[in-house]
Amino acid sequence: MCIKRKILDEYVTIDIETTGFNLEKDNIIELAVCKVRNKRIIDSFTSFINPNKPINKVITKITGITDEMLKDADTINIVLNKLVDFIGDLPIVVHNANYVMKFIKANTNIKIENEVIDTLTLSKKKIPHLKNYTLKSILEFSGNSDIVLNRSIDYARVLAKVYEHVR
Repeated sequence: MCIKRKILDEYVTIDIETTGFNLEKDNIIELAVCKVRNKRIIDSFTSFINPNKPINKVITKITGITDEMLKDADTINIVLNKLVDFIGDLPIVVHNANYVMKFIKANTNIKIENEVIDTLTLSKKKIPHLKNYTLKSILEFSGNSDIVLNRSIDYARVLAKVYEHVR
């Protein structure tokens, strides 16, 4: 017997930027969330996060985020408390959930126990022939190659399109 996942009418998408890939020593420096209802973004939340240490110049080059942009930003616990309030009990849609959710958990003592849906996993099942599964590659495959991805909020918005395409 095949059980189909219920179609979600409401969910949130999340994207983060970090100072690196090491869960133990690196930090989240930007977080963006979009609330989606009936395939439309109805609200969003975005914030820089002060890591309380200088960020590597390589990370600045990759993300465009500078120490100056982060100096007056809230710390991770403040931002994640706002995140928890914003998302409530809605399912979370994220690309590469294993990485993103582990990073969120590693950077704070705040528990997020919402259902998590990974567009990376869904994309690999739905579009098995792609060479890679970056959001940009998936967008190009789905005919949305003209979308500009500069900030985390851009990625969070695009995640809704990707999720609707691969679910």
